[in-house]
Amino acid sequence: MGSNSLAYLVFAAAQTAVAAWAFVLWRKERTAGALALLLPIAAVWYDNLVIALGGSIGAGPMLQALTFPRFAGHALLTPLWIVAGVSFAERAGAFGRRARVAVIGSWALYAAMVVVGLLNEVVFFRGELVTEGDAVYYTNVGRLFTPPPPSLTMLVVVLICGALMLWRMRWPWMLLGALPVPLSQAVRAEGAAFLLINSGEVLMSLSLVATLAFLQRRQV
Repeated sequence: MGSNSLAYLVFAAAQTAVAAWAFVLWRKERTAGALALLLPIAAVWYDNLVIALGGSIGAGPMLQALTFPRFAGHALLTPLWIVAGVSFAERAGAFGRRARVAVIGSWALYAAMVVVGLLNEVVFFRGELVTEGDAVYYTNVGRLFTPPPPSLTMLVVVLICGALMLWRMRWPWMLLGALPVPLSQAVRAEGAAFLLINSGEVLMSLSLVATLAFLQRRQV
């Protein structure tokens, strides 16, 4: 296994650790917000793992079969962080008497983004083989929209909710943990962009899980 594949494996291992923490927190409260936090981390973990193993598997039907759940997972699970972010801000009292409207609205927005995501990532999926050093994987060149609206919408919601967490509870880490993701998109150097984008995903996952842990401690 070469350096690029190993790096993806490290990112998968990091997401595994974050997912384990999220699972422990979910078991403490079994809420929709906690579950909505956990599932997208599992999707990102799978994404990194398949890319890490792609060079060993090699191009062909097996890698293609493993690729399809990557994009289905992004369509179905990634927008759940919309629900998680709004849930955390609601628990911080950010929406006042409009809390119920905000929560229902988050689910409605999630549903809309799932429809867009399924069209963008599944219905119009057209795989193209990518070789990134020793890493081998398929990307989707059939997308109707780039960047994908569900991921972009989720990021905007998390940033807004992170700002609300800072305002209401002086908790900066949800906002700061999400900021590296959009900032990494401005980096043009290939190696640096690879490192920053994937590290940013880990930091965002970690900051959201840490936010749930913070809220649980405050409610004890």
